[in-house]
Amino acid sequence: MKTLVITTVTAMLLGTLGCTSTVTLGPSANTTDVLGASAGKEGASLTLPFVKGEVTPSSTDAPK
Repeated sequence: MKTLVITTVTAMLLGTLGCTSTVTLGPSANTTDVLGASAGKEGASLTLPFVKGEVTPSSTDAPK
């Protein structure tokens, strides 16, 4: 239940901040790295075995 709440809140926040996110599952997620993480002004990325997630700022303004 706690995981569901955290995931829902995170998705709502990302939707209101003008960010885009992608998630890749399966063997195609690990084409270059098996484990990795990075964060900066360009966005954040997390790579685990068979999972890769990225969040980047969108190029448009968030709706007001």
